[in-house]
Amino acid sequence: MSFIGKRRLAPAVFLLAALVCHKPPATAQDMPTEQSVRAAMVFNFLKFAEWPGAAGERMNSLRLCVVSGDPQQVQALESLAGRQVRGVPLAVAKVGSRAGGCNVLYVDSRPRWIEALEGGAVGKMLTISSYSGFVRDGGMLEIGFQDGSPRFDVNLAEVRRAGLRLYPQLLQLARKVHE
Repeated sequence: MSFIGKRRLAPAVFLLAALVCHKPPATAQDMPTEQSVRAAMVFNFLKFAEWPGAAGERMNSLRLCVVSGDPQQVQALESLAGRQVRGVPLAVAKVGSRAGGCNVLYVDSRPRWIEALEGGAVGKMLTISSYSGFVRDGGMLEIGFQDGSPRFDVNLAEVRRAGLRLYPQLLQLARKVHE
């Protein structure tokens, strides 16, 4: 085959490959929702956190309590139930402001957070929210979106006060770490 023949064949091969390999554009239904992105972030936070306990003591389960008025957020977080976090099964429960027995508390709004604080429910829980100002209000991990990308801030002082530990790998990914 001559050089000119190859030059004519190359675009045809490229076009054929593009047609064979082409995927239709993602629809809005295929795109992850903010709720599912938040749930994925919550799950990943758990992989980079440690709770207080006696030396060498291993947790039997990890309980995530959800205080949210958003049914889609509750459903997205409930979909995490049964997944393993460093070999420990995750249990998820929708609760009121009294979240006793939880290792992690996800709260979706400032009024619900204030109610949980006043109810004394927080204790040694890792606290997570998506409302703006959560870390200023004494929360630990605040999920937000900046230019369409998920971001998070950390209130390390509150994490330490609760006797929890966040791995450095997580802190390096934070948009801002409040000491």
